[in-house]
Amino acid sequence: MEGASASGIVGGRVSKPHSRPYMASLQFGKHHSCGGILIREDFVLTAAHCKDQQEMTVVLGAHDITKKEESQQRIQVAKYYPHPKYTKYDYDIMLLQVSQILKIFTSKFTRNFISIQTILYIVVINSV
Repeated sequence: MEGASASGIVGGRVSKPHSRPYMASLQFGKHHSCGGILIREDFVLTAAHCKDQQEMTVVLGAHDITKKEESQQRIQVAKYYPHPKYTKYDYDIMLLQVSQILKIFTSKFTRNFISIQTILYIVVINSV
């Protein structure tokens, strides 16, 4: 394998380092389990099937989760809010409330922040 597919990216490419600061790695222990997106300084949107019995950690500010980077923040999830109608096949969406405020809201972050309309569009398209 070469390029982006060697890194686990299928049909895409590696992004410019730290150009997507709202992207989160959701981890159990130190192992990546799911992805998420920061929608507010204390909430991350992800799939409900990502919930496990173990405590989940949100890792934000990482370009390469296999390396320790100064920009990384590791924050425990305080509360889980799966969709009330979630089943194994339907309404696979969940909000995670983190135990601390995530500190990445800079002017650069604000310019690149994904809009709520885009998030809703993605959610609606993926639920069809």
